Amino acid sequence: MQETKISIYGIAIFLLAATFYLYEFALQISPSVMTHTLMRDLHVDALGLGLLSSFYYYTYAPMQLPAGILFDRFGPRLLLSLAILLCAIGALCFSYTQQLIFAELGRMLMGAGSAFAFIGTLVLITRWFPAQYFAFLVGLTQLMGSMGAIASEASLAKAIDIFGWRQSLWSLGIFGIILAIVIWLMVRDWPSAQMQATHTRVQRHVWQDLKELLSKAHTWITAAYAFLVWTPITAFAALWGVPFLSKLYNISTAQAGATVSMVWLGVALGCPVLGWWSDKSRRRKPALVVCTLLGITSLALIIYVPIPLSVCYLVLFCFGIAAAGQSVSFGVVKDNNSNRVAGTAVGFNNMAIVAGGALFQPLIGWLLHKQWQGQFIHNVPYYSLTNFRHALIVLPLCYLLALIIATGLLKESYKSHK
Repeated sequence: MQETKISIYGIAIFLLAATFYLYEFALQISPSVMTHTLMRDLHVDALGLGLLSSFYYYTYAPMQLPAGILFDRFGPRLLLSLAILLCAIGALCFSYTQQLIFAELGRMLMGAGSAFAFIGTLVLITRWFPAQYFAFLVGLTQLMGSMGAIASEASLAKAIDIFGWRQSLWSLGIFGIILAIVIWLMVRDWPSAQMQATHTRVQRHVWQDLKELLSKAHTWITAAYAFLVWTPITAFAALWGVPFLSKLYNISTAQAGATVSMVWLGVALGCPVLGWWSDKSRRRKPALVVCTLLGITSLALIIYVPIPLSVCYLVLFCFGIAAAGQSVSFGVVKDNNSNRVAGTAVGFNNMAIVAGGALFQPLIGWLLHKQWQGQFIHNVPYYSLTNFRHALIVLPLCYLLALIIATGLLKESYKSHK
């Protein structure tokens, strides 16, 4: 059941839930602007840092499927409040730690809590707003998530320069506790007691739906495409891009963080524009193919061509648009699956998208460490620009594989859906 009109209270609830999505994005990519200090203070090399950052995704990815079921059982008010508290505890644990294992635990807690942010916001949108506003509000939610990433890349980098990474993470933890309290006090699961009373919970055969879903080839092909176009974001924009650009242009971490924020701006604008294009043209494949070509070109320019910093801003923006191709993959999922398994299908596709961080953040760290010459600067392992360029080759290769999938394996789904 869904609300038939917009209320001021409903808007307030949406903004609170979307703020959680913004908050989890800031936590997700926070290591990207503290790579040097984390390696120094936690005594890790590139491989260790990649593994540390990826612990976030080890809990975030597998929670995508059960999160929707839990929301139906317990409601968004309780789950969102507890999830934010989990994120806050993770941030506080990370900020106080002197040992790597507790930092890893902190990242896992952040990932487990963050897994509920986007899905919980969607649940509240479906209950508090008329159906015709759903797509717009989903796009607005994604925009707020990208704004959280932009704030983390730029503002958090400056805060770390002034206060240090521990104080900055501690502040994020305190903010999370306050947000959890506000959401518990303000959010309601339903607009009215009558709507809640008439809500019928249908017993879903989750395992049967999942078995049916995984038996179809298009499920895996679509998930593979989504994985490949978003993985470079989690590897570059969420971790390794800041130290690479800092070295490439000889700029500070704060400046590099502000530069990388152009990627998230591209994602924020690219998601709704690409979705509109695929709907307007009544075709999915052109948008999917264009994104892969844009990704190959932009990453090749960023990593291997000596372009001016001013041009780099534009190229990074295009890279963000390319990664927004993952949003079109959800349209393919919607086209190819019945409403009965649509929720499970979306959860599986989203799980494939976020899995890239778990695999490629440590992979690039391992490739960097494999080339390391044993040199230290200020007790931190030194990796040259050549080391970075060799390690980052896997990112344009992701888009090349995605191009092969989009042109040779993925069938046009819009017409078959219609």
